[in-house]
Amino acid sequence: MKIVHLGDLHLGYRAYNRLDKNGFNLREKDVLKVFKEALDKIIELNPAAVLIAGDVFHRPRPTNNTMYHTVVLLQKFREQCDIPIVIISGNHEGVKSYESGSVLQILEAIIPRVKVVDIDIENVALDSLGLNVMCVPYNSLSKFKEYSIKPDKDYKYNILMMHGSFNSPKCAEITKNETALIEESDIAKDEWDYVALGHYHKFVDLADNIYYSGAIERTSTNIWQEAKQEKGFIEYDLDRKLCKFHTLKKTRKVVDIPWIDVDGMSVEEINRKIIDEADKITKLEKSIIRLTLKNVDDIIIKSLDYKKIREFKKKAVHFRLNIIKKDSLKYQQDENEEESKQKSIHEYLEEEVKEFDLSQTLEKDIFKDKAHQYLDWSMAKCD
Repeated sequence: MKIVHLGDLHLGYRAYNRLDKNGFNLREKDVLKVFKEALDKIIELNPAAVLIAGDVFHRPRPTNNTMYHTVVLLQKFREQCDIPIVIISGNHEGVKSYESGSVLQILEAIIPRVKVVDIDIENVALDSLGLNVMCVPYNSLSKFKEYSIKPDKDYKYNILMMHGSFNSPKCAEITKNETALIEESDIAKDEWDYVALGHYHKFVDLADNIYYSGAIERTSTNIWQEAKQEKGFIEYDLDRKLCKFHTLKKTRKVVDIPWIDVDGMSVEEINRKIIDEADKITKLEKSIIRLTLKNVDDIIIKSLDYKKIREFKKKAVHFRLNIIKKDSLKYQQDENEEESKQKSIHEYLEEEVKEFDLSQTLEKDIFKDKAHQYLDWSMAKCD
């Protein structure tokens, strides 16, 4: 028997304030497009069940437009495919009480054969399949170690689905700053036919029966780390214990240009290099791009060809010029990066916006984009 495991859909994700002709945010549209691609592929595969391991939506209260398009896509899917769908909530749509209510409950109410687990640990029995799914949503992680996480021997197949950070070197990017970690010893991994994890946006095989499916689009706070990662979902054969990763083809192109060390280069050489690197990118107008200059001094900052850079910003979906000045603070090399890096002022901004509570009247992605633009302008004007 085969199941499909996907997670971290982040429907409603927005960025860069780039709109289509109908006023729809391009990145929000991108996520819906790949979600449709995933649903169409699942119809072709016709698995026994679909498991969605959290973060269906990017916010606890998605817009009406996001909700409408999500429901429409799932209704069209249901017209062609009657397989059960089991969903757990993640940290992005998790609620703190029953009174708050979860937006995922709307999907359960509207779409037939959808089961949502959003607060407490719960077993979902699919009796016709001989399958039991123990669901551990993000909100229940704090107490799951006190819970009896054991398979139900009355069922032929037992699956554990969780949204959280698994304590493994393979997941160091997300576990280094978290305290509530899922330990291998907590879940008795050998007793489960499959463990479906959500929260980490990268496809990871932790064991022959434990996987993160990764996100379906590049929607994390640092998409540059995901630039070369394939996005998709997992098809898993419970009988043969075989995993197949299906890559989604309609994701937006993200290009993180290798860092350019400008030490010793003239301003003319640097401006020429920027243009040459941009010219290498096919379909620049459909791409998200970061170009990083390191070892930059104040004279260079003032002398860059900002007119040309503005042309790239206007043409691309997003074009970020990342400037790292000489003698700026160093930070520890990420294990997935090729070289030791220095934290730029833009990266400090990303961290601060992530932690800072903005007014409810402000759209965080728009605020962040404007702040980055201001930093570019101010650095160009500095002495």
